[in-house]
Amino acid sequence: MKKIVFASSNKSEWGGSEYLWYRTALIFSEKGYDVLVTVPRWKKIPEEILRLKSGNIPLYFNTDTSAYKKIFNRMLPSSMQFDYRNDGNKCIREFSPDLTVINQGGNTGGADLMEYCSENGIKFATITQAANEAKWPDESLNKKLSAFLPKAEMNYYVSRANLKLTEIQIGQKIENAKIIYNPFNVNYDNCIKYPEVTENYLIANVARHEFYAKGQDILFRVLNEKKWRERNLTVSLYGKGEHTYQLKKLRDFFGLEKVIIRGHTDTEEIWKENHALILTSRYEGLPLALVEAMLCGRTSIVTDVSGNREVLTDGRNGFLAEFPAPEKVDEALERAWSERHRWKEIGENAREDIKKIIPADPPGYFFNELISLV
Repeated sequence: MKKIVFASSNKSEWGGSEYLWYRTALIFSEKGYDVLVTVPRWKKIPEEILRLKSGNIPLYFNTDTSAYKKIFNRMLPSSMQFDYRNDGNKCIREFSPDLTVINQGGNTGGADLMEYCSENGIKFATITQAANEAKWPDESLNKKLSAFLPKAEMNYYVSRANLKLTEIQIGQKIENAKIIYNPFNVNYDNCIKYPEVTENYLIANVARHEFYAKGQDILFRVLNEKKWRERNLTVSLYGKGEHTYQLKKLRDFFGLEKVIIRGHTDTEEIWKENHALILTSRYEGLPLALVEAMLCGRTSIVTDVSGNREVLTDGRNGFLAEFPAPEKVDEALERAWSERHRWKEIGENAREDIKKIIPADPPGYFFNELISLV
């Protein structure tokens, strides 16, 4: 029986970047493969992980290490301290897999595990979920990525822009690379009706509450302008995150009465109500919120970062802000507003176009990709 490991290196928390490997792992298990999963011990362990643990897929926490090493390291000089970076990865070597799939929330988090697999003769592939122009690898990371990305069976990226940026950040071509797509949370062939416009046009911001990544502060600064305050436009923010408190506080600071913070809501329910999507992200991979809005036939106004341009054509199926700054978002939103009578038509273009790019079953597509590597 073939063996495969799925290892997450994203230490922050469970999120959208984890669902591709998670659902693909379930497919491998259902197909009779021997599967092992290793993840960081997040502060909150999600139900999905607990389901793996209670099923037939062994679960290990790759951030666990022996307490005595940590205690002794506090007392020992740096030259004598224990290196316990790979303590949590020993389960992989003992499992002796035919392939280890390393999932990265960004584009550098799996470097140590790549090195570990390479040193122990373990075949591996990587997934890169995002890349950030403001966060570059230091010398040590650069050397590791340069050495071990070429040794991967394949390096998967969720957008060509993320692949290109990673190449620039390490100063090296990544020949063994392919583009894949994350699973979405709407019916691929949904027929969600475009909502009638009654008193206000309704725009949704569907994103984690993280200013440094999702740029809700940029959106608020635009909506604070007099012209937007006076127009029949309501913006609802869906989601949650580490900045939820700050988000509410900033909304109140600006006194944005037509900005509503909704929290987590079923995706299809969002698009039964809203006419358009707005994302003011500073960096991305390829945002699921954009893919889902397009599949639901909605116009999108987004910043031209990462993979957004790869699925959105300005003026045909949405609107691109040149870069994440208030004046550029205002400009794109103004163009969208002038075309609001066409939002339904533009959304229909979006639905047609995204289906030419995104497969109906991304985990199934990824499963078939990995089969050739196992």
